[in-house]
Amino acid sequence: MGQPALWRSSVLLPTDVRRSLQVTTWGFTNRYLRHADSLAYTEVVDAGSSAQLKQDATYTVRRGLADSSCYSFESVNFPGQFLRHADSRARNSPDDGSALFRADATFCARPGLSGTGVTFESLNLPGSYLRHFEAQVYIAAGTAGSGFNRPQTLTADSSWTLAAPWAP
Repeated sequence: MGQPALWRSSVLLPTDVRRSLQVTTWGFTNRYLRHADSLAYTEVVDAGSSAQLKQDATYTVRRGLADSSCYSFESVNFPGQFLRHADSRARNSPDDGSALFRADATFCARPGLSGTGVTFESLNLPGSYLRHFEAQVYIAAGTAGSGFNRPQTLTADSSWTLAAPWAP
């Protein structure tokens, strides 16, 4: 994707604070990134949601495990587990100390592709972004014609708001 030079600029985020990643796609803004059975999904979260769901939808923003100018997201209810990508799917995994894990769990914050929010670019797959598709969360470059990697919705589905945490 030929993004303008401005795209490569970084967005500064607060670290060591809890946040929930809210979808910015029109019609889906009541959905948040959450983990279930170690995989990342988006789900509607609101005041009436269970305590479990609120915890699953809250991460602690950390300095990037592989690059301190980027970010990693540590699970609130499973400390030591981080959001990472593997086989295109976003998931929570325990930090095994390997260079691959640390790179997979590091995302650089960029201005939102949709013009709002923040887009998270994979450190070790430049040009690939954390995006939601059919309630699942992937790492995608928008280079395929269908499925989670299709370019038509990459811009809208790769922008997030770092919202107040659902789990304090």
